[in-house]
Amino acid sequence: MTTMETNSSMSWGSPNQARFRQRDQVLVRLAEKLLKEQGLVSFRFSELAPLAGCSAGTLYKHFSSKEDLLIAIFAHHIEHLVERQPHLMSCDLSFAERWVAMHLLSVLASQRSSWTIGINGLGGAPKVLDRATEYRVQELKMYLDQFYHAILRVVEGARIQGELSATDEQVSLVHSMLTYVERGACGILGNELMSNAVKPLDSRQIFDACAIYINSLNWNAPLRADSYERVMAEVEHQLAECERERELVNAL
Repeated sequence: MTTMETNSSMSWGSPNQARFRQRDQVLVRLAEKLLKEQGLVSFRFSELAPLAGCSAGTLYKHFSSKEDLLIAIFAHHIEHLVERQPHLMSCDLSFAERWVAMHLLSVLASQRSSWTIGINGLGGAPKVLDRATEYRVQELKMYLDQFYHAILRVVEGARIQGELSATDEQVSLVHSMLTYVERGACGILGNELMSNAVKPLDSRQIFDACAIYINSLNWNAPLRADSYERVMAEVEHQLAECERERELVNAL
């Protein structure tokens, strides 16, 4: 039975579904542990079942392949970012500052967990997606959609409250450019192959790059030089909260 079939055979919110989801999260956390220790290339999928104390058959009910597991880990990483977004959306920052804070959260979260860089790159690779089950691909897509749609809700809130004057086309272009900056920064952090080709950017430089695009729009309160300190204070707070929650979950 495939992962997709297993999940579709259980009603949402049923005890079986809850147990499946709980074991799924345990397996993902243990896989992250193995990846940190072994590296992406050396990672052995077969070692996960004995580490989790389950049978190979149970493991394959959750993940049909190594690619399936990689997609699940990437989704787990994005899920943590999604969980922090409501706090950034309601924090004491201007709309423009919240916009850049959401992107910086993603970049710095990847920087603090450098082992995820390979996962981030492979997570969207065509051959990896082709070998993963539809359930895992759709789960990853759901979290990615939630992450980027929340960012756009910040911009829409600014327009509704008259803090931003911009067309849909202008917002879409800036949103795309900021996403390219963010995903590019996540992909080359700590990449030694790129060290001579591209100068690594620190958080201030990434903020400045984002500010160029954000401030191309007509804001009542655009990003300023002193916005960086406020943004970073909030981002660091959210990263600390995210790490604290992960430690609590891992301790269970």
